[in-house]
Amino acid sequence: MRIYSRRSLFGLTAAAAATAPIVALASDFEELDPSDLVPRRFSVEKFLSLDTNEIYDVHLAVRRGRGIIIDGYTRSESRAIIELAAEDPAAARARLTR
Repeated sequence: MRIYSRRSLFGLTAAAAATAPIVALASDFEELDPSDLVPRRFSVEKFLSLDTNEIYDVHLAVRRGRGIIIDGYTRSESRAIIELAAEDPAAARARLTR
């Protein structure tokens, strides 16, 4: 059995206390979620102008529970349009231009 002196125990405690803020700071920097950058409301014209990557981000935000509304549609109708746009953009455009 190894016996540690007070000085060595103090050194271990000081080292652990010194690295704790570094670990805390590292956890504060999370990877940016693209769904956080998606607006909560779109006009029909703005939604029709989105490219494939932007539609993917909007669809991802909806799947993660974010409420997004397209002007003139309810939240559930907007969700259905966004899901349709992710699968078939041409069908979503046709539904929005009626």
